[in-house]
Order: sequence, then structure tokens, then C-alpha cells
Amino acid sequence: MLYFTHMVLKKSQTSAPVKASKKFVIENTWATDPLISQDDIFACAQHALLGATNPTLQSLQHSVPQVPAASQQPVSKGEKSGVAWATWHHGKDFYTYWCGDVTNILHNASLTDTEHETVLLRARKAQAQGAVAFATGAKLTHQAPTNIESDIEHIGLMLAHQA
Repeated sequence: MLYFTHMVLKKSQTSAPVKASKKFVIENTWATDPLISQDDIFACAQHALLGATNPTLQSLQHSVPQVPAASQQPVSKGEKSGVAWATWHHGKDFYTYWCGDVTNILHNASLTDTEHETVLLRARKAQAQGAVAFATGAKLTHQAPTNIESDIEHIGLMLAHQA
């Protein structure tokens, strides 16, 4: 299973209404930490979107390029307000991956004000250019989350267009 120490973002935009029947073409990623690869962002999204029921997130799940991922099933999954997550055991703790609506993930992210504004501006710029952005994140916790957690770390963005 892939664990993140940081998350790198490469390009972004905020979420916009999307028709569920559409497939996405992911054109770029963006992360605040240049040590995180595009594959790390894709793996985070792959993990988080397991079991997503929201039509937009299901379309995204089928569009994310496949990278090596965990072979075990998550111990729990959840979805709320356009954000999906899945959790795995990590020793006595739990590691959760998040993916979905940029605004909701940023609202719960552990970013400085400057980092928050930078991510939001990148997302808005991409949206103005006709793209759709999805945020990713990950967090190590002592209990498996049952709701969107606060202080989500390793924030990344995936920039996509509808196919």
C-alpha cells in the first residue's frame, strides 16, 4: 500500500456540476510538495474512490490512470458532500485516502492560509478554462473516520476535462 509523506499538486480547479455519463480525461495534477509524483496523486484517488456511489465520482474513478495500489480491501468506506474516502489498517492506526469536491476537502485540510489560497486560485483558474478539478488527500488517524475528517493532509489536485 502506498503511503504519503507529502502531497504534490500540479494543476487544478474547483468542482463544477458534471453529467454522470461523461468520462473524464485527466490532463494534469498539481501538488504543493514537488517530491510527490503524479502516480502518488492517482494512487490516492484510486484508493479513495473505491465504493464511490456519487455518479460524478464513479465517472472519475473509471478515468483515473491505474497505478499499483493496495491489494486488500479497505476496512471502511464513506462518502459525503461530493467527497469519497476509504480507510486501511496501518499497524494499530488507520490510513485514509480522500478524493472529491475541492471546496469540501480544502475546508477540512491542514493548510496554511497561503497554501489554501494558492490551491483555491489554481482550481478557480482551471475552472475558468473549462476544466474540472478534484482534490485528493490522506491522513493517518487513531480511529477509522465515519465522516469527513478535519486536518486532512497531503492535498493534491487532479485537473480533468469531460471526454
